[in-house]
Amino acid sequence: MKRAILLFLCLALLMTLPAAAAEGRVSYLGGAEGYIFDPGSEHSPSDLFPEFKDVMPGDVISQKIIVKNDAAEGVKANIYLRALGAHADSAEFLSKLWLRVKKSGEAAYMFDAAADDRAQLADWVLLGTLYSGGEVELEVELTVPVELDNRFASAVGYLDWEFKVEEFPAEPEDPTPPDTGDNGLIFLWIFLAILSAGLTVLFAKLRRRQK
Repeated sequence: MKRAILLFLCLALLMTLPAAAAEGRVSYLGGAEGYIFDPGSEHSPSDLFPEFKDVMPGDVISQKIIVKNDAAEGVKANIYLRALGAHADSAEFLSKLWLRVKKSGEAAYMFDAAADDRAQLADWVLLGTLYSGGEVELEVELTVPVELDNRFASAVGYLDWEFKVEEFPAEPEDPTPPDTGDNGLIFLWIFLAILSAGLTVLFAKLRRRQK
């Protein structure tokens, strides 16, 4: 019988935490301050997937990513996401895994394809128009096939996503808005931030278990 066991980062620490799933966070600070990515890892400061460790064949793992506008009061920002695909040296490994991404509360997936693909995120997708303090929640699901084998022992997968921001001041007469979902015209393009982030860090260590 073949099993895929992920090399679990900070295993001793994580085993002491409550059972609630960890989440990734992207905080936009505004202007030249850019972004903060949490939690990060020793393999990538922008690793947003603490739950995608310790994977085994047959696993279906879910976690959330919170994208928040932490800019100063009075700043409104359109935040976009697109996928650049997998790093060349991990494309085969990630092509074996399936990734789905959607906004919480929505039925349709904005990404539903092999993890190495660009698919529906080949072009910029608007996550939301966020006023200061607003946030949007993404639900991400990773499926590991039962057939994953020992060829991927100790494999590491890197998947690049990019975030882009259009920042503009909120009009004084703007009503208190919902956090997301504004697809209207953009009147002022102040800031564009594109940060290539090695978001997905997957470690798989395969071993055989004797009967």
